[in-house]
Amino acid sequence: MHCSVHFLPADVRVEVPAGTLIHEAAIRAGLHDLELPCGGQGTCNECIVEVNERLVPACQTPVRADVVVRIPQTHVAGMRVVSDSNQLAGNLLKELGKLTPLYLSEKILVPPASIDEHYSDWNRLTRVLNEKYPDASISASLLVLHLLAEALREADGKATVGIREIAGGVHVLDIRAGHTEQSPLGLAIDIGTTTVVVQVVDLVSGHVLSTRTSYNMQLRRGADVISRIDYARTPERLAEMRELVLKTINTLLVEIGPKPDEIRAAFISGNTTMIHLLLGLQPKYIREAPYVPTVNPTPALTAAEVGLAIHPEAVVEFAPGVGSYVGGDITAGLLASEIPSNHDGVFLFMDIGTNGEIVIGNAEWMISCACSAGPAFEGAGIKCGMRATLGAIEQVSINGALSYKVIGDGKPAGICGSGLISLLGELFKAGAVDQSGHFSDGSHSFQVERGALTDSGEDLIITDSDIENLIRTKAAIYAACTLILDKVGLKWTEISRVYIAGGFGRYLQIPDAIMIGMLPDLPHERFTYIGNSALTGAYIALLSRQHRHKLTEIASKMTYVDLSSDPRYMDGYVKAMFLPHTDWEQFPSLHAVLENQRREQS
Repeated sequence: MHCSVHFLPADVRVEVPAGTLIHEAAIRAGLHDLELPCGGQGTCNECIVEVNERLVPACQTPVRADVVVRIPQTHVAGMRVVSDSNQLAGNLLKELGKLTPLYLSEKILVPPASIDEHYSDWNRLTRVLNEKYPDASISASLLVLHLLAEALREADGKATVGIREIAGGVHVLDIRAGHTEQSPLGLAIDIGTTTVVVQVVDLVSGHVLSTRTSYNMQLRRGADVISRIDYARTPERLAEMRELVLKTINTLLVEIGPKPDEIRAAFISGNTTMIHLLLGLQPKYIREAPYVPTVNPTPALTAAEVGLAIHPEAVVEFAPGVGSYVGGDITAGLLASEIPSNHDGVFLFMDIGTNGEIVIGNAEWMISCACSAGPAFEGAGIKCGMRATLGAIEQVSINGALSYKVIGDGKPAGICGSGLISLLGELFKAGAVDQSGHFSDGSHSFQVERGALTDSGEDLIITDSDIENLIRTKAAIYAACTLILDKVGLKWTEISRVYIAGGFGRYLQIPDAIMIGMLPDLPHERFTYIGNSALTGAYIALLSRQHRHKLTEIASKMTYVDLSSDPRYMDGYVKAMFLPHTDWEQFPSLHAVLENQRREQS
């Protein structure tokens, strides 16, 4: 039996077998904007639709008869993204020295054949290449051999070859007649859980030609890696997740504008789950004992195999991960810091987003872990929460009266992660929230802004359950840092520098994060924000053979700590479930600040 589903306001109809879930019917109808932050588990109520004047979750409600489904406008609205255009890439060019990109374009002159010397075209080509790459084994694809004879004869032996250096040799990727002046292009790609960034790079000069950012379309099927793993357990849903991330990347490539055949190489960073979903590899084993991914590191592939809309034979490489929950985005990110090269001091690297990855160490040793921070800092699960887009409150100040800063300077539409941290810190500092996270006046909510001044016309309110959610998130991060610090027998004061990576850190106010106990109570000058370090690391690896090797070295040097197997993590988590912490000795500067401020208010 089949049923007809009529979707409004899109005015689209589709026939589906009885029992099909509404959200799956929407996909068949070509409507992909219903978001399932919980991965279709029915716990978030973000996919609510109207059926016969009743509100039901689309991920849990099957179609039993012909039906009309109205999707709220909030689900079909397009996303607006604010991207960080400040890149470390430009400053790093000088440090890279001679570029050795994934795809090298070489202008060569191959001597013609003669009656006296019957060397084949291939033999003469390899002799020329061995002059540039002594003792290297030269290989090529059958496609190159098909082009070889005409290419060498068309311009009297002048040719341009595209090559890729491999272990112990050189692989010829293509050959063209004459000396081509046009520079080949490459891509640095960061596939984040929330955002995807694509950067087009001139492989000869190393200059970044364009950068584009968008939300990862997989957000519609899960706000974090766990919910996406759960969603992708069937072949059909796994294929859908792969299609969504490829559509995200390839749409950005269309916006950037170069011809696909001009792009001859790509280097990708991403956490282990994101890489599995990109390649259509079943990710469920990542979260099932013994927690072993299908690939790590990921072997080099072609663009055609991956599904990227660039030259089909373009080489695609991936940053190596450490394990199931510390992936290539972290090893790539470390390249943008001094940690892998500095033998003096001890450094802390934090990539805070829907997942929290922590690394402590230096050039001699590194220890890492990952905690499930949850999507609270992306706005999910918070009544007035939203992602860091236009209209989001990113910073709050309470100095007698409440004031705030909005991304884009318009009316506030909600509060993003940095704004939530700032708000909670200010409420705590002002005495409006006590150490346990409850409102001091006994109420259950706080009005940030009245509806007359908001984008939606509704009051912006933070509730006590929102605060509890934020405290759980910050406690997970701080407890993870504390545990691995304890494992190596160090104190917070022995940390030389803290690197904060990721788009979230762009708006983060260090004093606010310390105030709520998410970051350690260290001098503010020890904190450094390094932006999208995963993208910067992918850029460096795209251009430098030395740094591609360095990535492998970083991954092999890093020890991974499984937090769930150590009871001390839960002990630390419980202690961190207060503002800023149950142990005031860990936050000595805050104790004096709060005492002085509250003494002035009384």
